[in-house]
Amino acid sequence: MRTQTKLIGMGAIVIVMLAGIIVLVVLDDVEGPLICEVNILPVPPAPEDRISVTIYAINPSGVSRAQLSWSINGEEWASKDISFFDGQCIAGGRWVGDFGPVQEGDSLDFYATAYDSSAFTNPTDTRTFSFEISP
Repeated sequence: MRTQTKLIGMGAIVIVMLAGIIVLVVLDDVEGPLICEVNILPVPPAPEDRISVTIYAINPSGVSRAQLSWSINGEEWASKDISFFDGQCIAGGRWVGDFGPVQEGDSLDFYATAYDSSAFTNPTDTRTFSFEISP
């Protein structure tokens, strides 16, 4: 009986320690994903093109989703979730989205945002990219 009591006590201690470690890891993630690469096609965009944006994002807690935001000719910003395309590792992968078509004379501004899988879904934005569409 004493052996069982000792094992139960040791098991309880291990569970409490593991729970503490998990809480520290989850609460320690206060930064959004690292966006390590952004690819834009075509460059430069031409009239009637759709703009394709690919980001590669990683985070220790994983990447839960990504979003593409754009404004054409200074109008209100539009946004849409972009698709997870390929996982290079358990902590992230490649996200692909597009918008358009664009017209001659359009002025484009756009950026992507990746969100981590932590309890806080911390975001990270790419820089804003700008293009003028000419023939």
